[in-house]
Amino acid sequence: MRQKASLAFILVMLLAVGNVSIVQFLLREGDGVAATLNVAGKMRMLSQRMGLSALALHQYPGLPDLAPDQLPTLFDEAHDALRLGGRAFGLDIPAVPKALAPQLLDVRQAWMRQQLAVDALARAPAGDRVAVEALLRANTDLLARTETMMDSLVVQAREVQRRALYGAYALFALDLLLLGLVGWVVSRRILQPVQALARQCRALAVGDYAARSDLPPGDELGELGRALNDSAGRIERLLRDIEQEHAALADAQSMFNGLSDNTVAGIYMVDESLRFIHVNTRMADMLGYPQAVLADGFPLHQVFTGADYETVQAQAMERLSGRATRTRYECVARRGDGEPIELEIFGSLMSLHGRPALIGIMFDITERKRAEASARRAALVDAHTSEGMVVTDADGVIQDVNPAFTAVTGYSADDVVGQTMNVLSSGRHDEDFYRVMWARLQDTGRWSGDIHNRRKSGEEYVERLSINTSYNADGSVNCRIGLFSDVTEKRRREASIWHQAHHDHLTQLPNRQMFEENLRLSIEQARLGGTSFAVIFLDLDLFKDVNDTLGHEAGDQLLRLVGRRLTECVRSSDLVARLGGDEFTLLVRDIEDPDDIFPVADKILDSLSQPFALGQQTVQISASMGAAFHPRDGGSDSELLRAADLAMYAAKEQGRNHFRVYAAEMRESVQVRQGEFARGPDPASAPAQSG
Repeated sequence: MRQKASLAFILVMLLAVGNVSIVQFLLREGDGVAATLNVAGKMRMLSQRMGLSALALHQYPGLPDLAPDQLPTLFDEAHDALRLGGRAFGLDIPAVPKALAPQLLDVRQAWMRQQLAVDALARAPAGDRVAVEALLRANTDLLARTETMMDSLVVQAREVQRRALYGAYALFALDLLLLGLVGWVVSRRILQPVQALARQCRALAVGDYAARSDLPPGDELGELGRALNDSAGRIERLLRDIEQEHAALADAQSMFNGLSDNTVAGIYMVDESLRFIHVNTRMADMLGYPQAVLADGFPLHQVFTGADYETVQAQAMERLSGRATRTRYECVARRGDGEPIELEIFGSLMSLHGRPALIGIMFDITERKRAEASARRAALVDAHTSEGMVVTDADGVIQDVNPAFTAVTGYSADDVVGQTMNVLSSGRHDEDFYRVMWARLQDTGRWSGDIHNRRKSGEEYVERLSINTSYNADGSVNCRIGLFSDVTEKRRREASIWHQAHHDHLTQLPNRQMFEENLRLSIEQARLGGTSFAVIFLDLDLFKDVNDTLGHEAGDQLLRLVGRRLTECVRSSDLVARLGGDEFTLLVRDIEDPDDIFPVADKILDSLSQPFALGQQTVQISASMGAAFHPRDGGSDSELLRAADLAMYAAKEQGRNHFRVYAAEMRESVQVRQGEFARGPDPASAPAQSG
């Protein structure tokens, strides 16, 4: 209470000091404005006196000087005092506001112009009208500028008066505010606490011991309120404790029984001699003993043996000795049938009949341990397998990758997790490829095949990818697992082997095997599409002479050049092949009219009849060609080849550089070989195979 009274006194004193300070400030402001106006007026009178004296001396030279030399000095001192603040004419004045500095400067400049006019008038002869008028103009200008500055000072004085009035209003408002604050403090800190204590006393008088006052501590009223609260609380607790004592015991027993009857965790209690004194049904089932046997002082060393019992014993003694109040650990127990069981044990210290005891729960974690071991093995496989593995969600967003993924692609898990598999796309596959892939995954959950992807370095590679889908219990997709390996080199070797098996090693043209495969495929496509095509059989003329004259190397070079010219004479959809020796075949597809073959044949004959440059030598050869059409001249590959071969022999009989189309009468004029057609070079008419 003494502090509250002191606070009220201090507030009143601060209010009084504030009032006196503000009044003093306002008086100083008013004095400063009055002094400034006084000095400005004196400057105006000085300027008039200077001008009047100069005119009088000019008119009457014999008059005494009415403007002594100190007048300019007084004017300069007054001007400096107004500009910078200081003392002039015995008055202390403040500097004029910055807003009036330009006007003060104008007065200064006008004063200097008047001084120049005065000096000019003093030097002018008597009656010089021009000098007099100049002085009058300078004096008039100085008076006008001084008048303007004084008007501005008057405006400033009015502004100071207005501010002083507002300051008085503000002071009055502050006084009201502080008085209100004092009243609020008295009401808040004295009257309201007294009323609250009165209400609490009335409530306690009628037996409401729950009534409390919320008075803050720190003064006599707060201490009284706290004492009343403590007294009411003690009485209330005594009454409540008496009521709840028996209910608490019943509730605790019910809660323990409910916890003990659970089917998930084993509940146990162990005394200080490390014997069970209580187990629930789940605990008995876990350990494989009757519940009554375990709860009747069954020793722990019969459940835990060896190093496991030492662990259990050490943990129990830590708690019984008070060095630890709770614990958690894992160990292996032996069931009643001798089978091991892995347990996770939680325990804490309690007091039972004044003696220390242990209570806790046990969980059977045998299956969890097996699952963890399986997960560790799976992680080892995942980390050490040479196949890349990627796990995505149902939409193809990457969730996880293994180290082999990084080794193959160059992308780490941080690079790709959260992105789609498009990050690996090489752009080699069109939308149809991925549409078919996703359709297969949606239908069957699986897809496998080769796919061209791109490493982080930008290098393309071929991977053999297998995708499998893992489903949730409700049938929705849990994740998709992709396993892949880099088969770039394998596919490259396979392609090389296939190329070697299907191409002539000398000319790099398709060989007999590839030609026959394409011929059979063309027959099948023609049957389905109703189109026609031609087979041309070609044998070089004079090739044996080149081979015998210039050697086999020249013959090999000639065969390569012939293959190149033949390829240039046909379309990219057609096929040129070398069967062996100097024999070539052509597959000309999509023939609408049999006569369309003649321009092609003429182009080939003309191209092959042109000279060939073989090193330093130039040779000239020709060719004999025969053609047969599907399906007109045969329905099978052997029939078409036989017909084209007969047409070629008919062309040779006409001489070199001829072309014939198969006709039925050719069979009667040419003797052909019997059996399945597999014609090679004729030793009598063609040179041996070169190269």
